[in-house]
Formats: sequence, C-alpha cells, structure tokens
Amino acid sequence: MIDFGRAWTILTSKFPTFMEGVGSTMYLAVFTVILGTLLGLIVAVFRRTRIWPLRILMNCYVAFIRGTPLLVQVLIIVYGLPQIGFKLPRMTLCIIALVINSGAYMAELIRAGLQSVDRGQLEAADSLGMSGTQRMLYVILPQAVKVTLPAVGNEFIAIIKESSVLYAVGVYELTYQAYKLASVNYRYLETLLDAAIIYFVLTYVMTKLLGLLERRLHRSDKTNE
Repeated sequence: MIDFGRAWTILTSKFPTFMEGVGSTMYLAVFTVILGTLLGLIVAVFRRTRIWPLRILMNCYVAFIRGTPLLVQVLIIVYGLPQIGFKLPRMTLCIIALVINSGAYMAELIRAGLQSVDRGQLEAADSLGMSGTQRMLYVILPQAVKVTLPAVGNEFIAIIKESSVLYAVGVYELTYQAYKLASVNYRYLETLLDAAIIYFVLTYVMTKLLGLLERRLHRSDKTNE
C-alpha cells in the first residue's frame, strides 16, 4: 500500500535532487525540440525534392525511425557511435539520439503543414515569377509553421516524457534521479510516484501554455480575416 506521508517526506526532503533531474530533462527536451524541428524541416523539404535518390533516402529514414523503439535507437547511438570512433559526452550522444528520433516525427508534422497550403496561393506565387526557393520561404513555410506549431508543442511534451528512457544509459534526468533515490531508501513506489507527479505537473503546465498559444493564434487569424 502506498504511504502518501512517506511520499511527501521524500519529495520535500529530496526536492533539490528531483529538481536536478528536472533541469536535465528540460535541457534535453528544449535542445531536442529545437534541433529536431530543424532536422524535420530539412527532411520534409527534401521529401518534396525531384531528386529521387534523396527523396527515397529521406522516406527510408522516416520509416525506419518511426518503426523502431526509441530505447533501441538510444542504445545504438550511445554505445554504438563510440565503438566506431565517435567519442562524445554521454549527454551529447543522448541529444543526438533524441534529435534523430524527433526529426522523423517532426518531418511528418511539417509535411502535413506544407500540404495544407492552398494550391491557389502556390499558383499565385508562380504567376508573380517566384522561384521554387522564394515560394518555399515566403509563401509555404510561414503558413506551414502556423499550422504545425501546436503539433510541435505536443511533440515537446512527448519528449519530456520519452526522455525517461535515458535512465537506461545513466543520464541524470528525472527518472534516473528518482530510481537512484529509491535504490537508497528502498521506497520504490513512493519515490517513483513523486517522479510521476513531477512529470504530470511539467506536462500539465506545458499543455495549458500550448492551449493559450493556440487560442492566441486563432484570435490573430480571425483578426486578419
């Protein structure tokens, strides 16, 4: 049975330790969503290219990443890359793994955003003599960003939770810190419950902030109309 009093005591007495894990978790999430979005944008654009080998390569990348577990990808990057000579800090390797994973999902989100742009606007850009690059930069991307922004925010929330798999490779994120505390106090249920509550608070706050952002975007769209 859960001892809620003990759980509260653990949370309050070890709060700095939990917050250290939260700091690492948010650090990983922020870097991953920024770099993953950039990677996803590149992949999404290349998937529309007329250079078919590049298009096939990007499609294979997305299919492979989405079809394999994140934990396996992390293990391949963290333990595999040093084996072939890429000796980087553990945290850097974990960010690389998360970015590669997130980039595939971001590419799908951005692809949907690119496809949402009205065909008539593309024809209007062509009639103005815009090149393919100008059309992408000034017509397609600005609208696609607005469409995909809420989905990117949801991906950020997902990354906060998915980063918990990094405890398996010894990264000092929230789950690892909670597990380390539990291995000392032997109160696994209460300690991990504390970690779950912290994850919930993080994701709940982010969800509310994203909701606020979406409402502002909708209001700005109505104002422009």
